[in-house]
Formats: sequence, C-alpha cells, structure tokens
Amino acid sequence: MIEVSGLTKRYGNVNALTDVSFAVEKGKIVGFLGANGAGKTTTMDIVCGCIGADAGRAVICGFDITEEPLEAKKRLGYLPDVPPLHPEMRVNEFIEYSARLHKVQRTDLRRRVESTMEKLSLGDVRERIIGNLSKGFRQRVALAQAIVHEPDVLILDEPTEGLDPVQIVQIRELIRSLAGDHTIVLSSHILSEVQNTCDQIVIIHKGRIIRQGSYSDLVAHLQAGQVYRMRVARGASNLVSDLSRIDGIVSPRPVGDENMELEFALKSDGECALDEIAKITISGGFGLRELAPKTKTLEEVFFQITK
Repeated sequence: MIEVSGLTKRYGNVNALTDVSFAVEKGKIVGFLGANGAGKTTTMDIVCGCIGADAGRAVICGFDITEEPLEAKKRLGYLPDVPPLHPEMRVNEFIEYSARLHKVQRTDLRRRVESTMEKLSLGDVRERIIGNLSKGFRQRVALAQAIVHEPDVLILDEPTEGLDPVQIVQIRELIRSLAGDHTIVLSSHILSEVQNTCDQIVIIHKGRIIRQGSYSDLVAHLQAGQVYRMRVARGASNLVSDLSRIDGIVSPRPVGDENMELEFALKSDGECALDEIAKITISGGFGLRELAPKTKTLEEVFFQITK
C-alpha cells in the first residue's frame, strides 16, 4: 500500500533525509520512531506531497505522489503534527467541510459525516465550537478530517503529542480500531506508544533508517548477550558460583533481597548451555522455579540501536 524508496532531502548544508526506504502492507500499523529532529515529519510531508524530495519516490496504492499526486491523495488521509482545524467552526460543520474538500459525493456526504462522528465518539460534541473543546477532543476532530473520505492510507504525525495520559490511551485505542480498514503510518518519539500500537516499527536516526521490523524482530536482532532471569527456591547466591563455571554463560549475579533470583547473559552461541544450567540447578537442590529470557523494552532496543 505504501512504498518509499531512496528518499533524500537537504536543507542547505543539512542532510534531513538520506536514502530513506520502507514499505507498509495493507491493513498494518507501522510506527515511525525517532527522536525529535530525526526526520520523521520531513518524511511524512514528502509522502503526503506537501514538499518534494531531492531524490527518491513515494508510492501510495500504486500512484507516485509526485507524478500522480491527485490520484495518490484521493487514497490518503493526513494528520500533520499541527492539527489543521478551524477553531471557529462547529464540529459537524468542520467534518462536512472536510468531506467536501475531499470531494465526497453529495449523495454520500451525510453518511460519511455521521459514520465518522460515530467512529470517533464525537456525537455528544457535534454542535460544539471546536475552539472550546478539550485538546483530546480537538485531536479527534483533526483525525476525523483525515478519515472522513475513507482513505486507504492514513499518515499520522505525532497524533498524541501534548495530550494527557488518559487522552493518549483514548487516541491510541481509536487508532487501533482503524487498523484493517486503513493502512496506517504513525510517527512518534514516544516509545511506549509505538510498542503498544504498531505492528511494525521503522527506526529513523539522523535522517537514516537504521532498523525496521516487528518489535520481536528488533529484539531478536539484538539477542547476542540475551539476558535470562532465573528464580529458585533457595540459595541464589550459592548457585552463582556453580553457574560461573559453565562455558557460554556471562556475568551471573543474584538480584533482589530474597536470595531467590539471579540473572545471567549468554554468549551469542550459548543457548546450548541452558540445559546444563537447569540440570545443575535441580541436581544441586536449589529448586528451579522459573527460567526465562528477560524481555528487552523498546527503550532498551532503541537506545542500543541508536547509541
């Protein structure tokens, strides 16, 4: 549904983007993750046809955004980082106005407006002036203008920026509910948002794509030195000395205050040591209760990749 290849953009002597390439499958939510200034908004603006690239191309549903912009934009909904609202308008008036801008047929106009308000739970504020709404509701209205024409593709740039925790959860749930009907690219610098919302993750750093894949793919790529946590019935500190003699295990150490847990890392080829670890633990009378990989958070993955 979305194919981005070789996007390059310069502002004077600054390389904003360098050879940015990624693809998004139909019905998926892809998180475009990067620190502020990494190139997220520049990429979004190029993909949506707001600015041009110095090199490369962006294709929406088979239409090049530069060569066939009208056809591409018919299939595209965009929520920029600054919501494009008219604060003096009422909610229902603005959504209808947006639908007309997107050239929704007059015979289908009322259905589209009502369906969009229902989908985004805007019915109770339909007659309210947009400028008088809370920021969370204003963000819903901004999202409404992006989906009222039922596009195949949604581009959402920092959709939860500036919202409180409750509003973030609400917008996140709304976005998840749109998956399947829409193919979505969601940019953010909030790691938990991307981890909890997206099927795939694209990490951009200093204008370059440095890693992409599912969260599990990204973690799997960093499995060398995988950390395991073990829980035993007793004597974790004594078990540490026994495990230190096993080839393939790195830095075993007790954790916690109950002398019942320990952590260790494995070398990249050390998985075969797990059987021996379990055998020593059981035969030594330590009482094996749990042995499992310690899951890396997205924060750990992100900082390991971008450091």
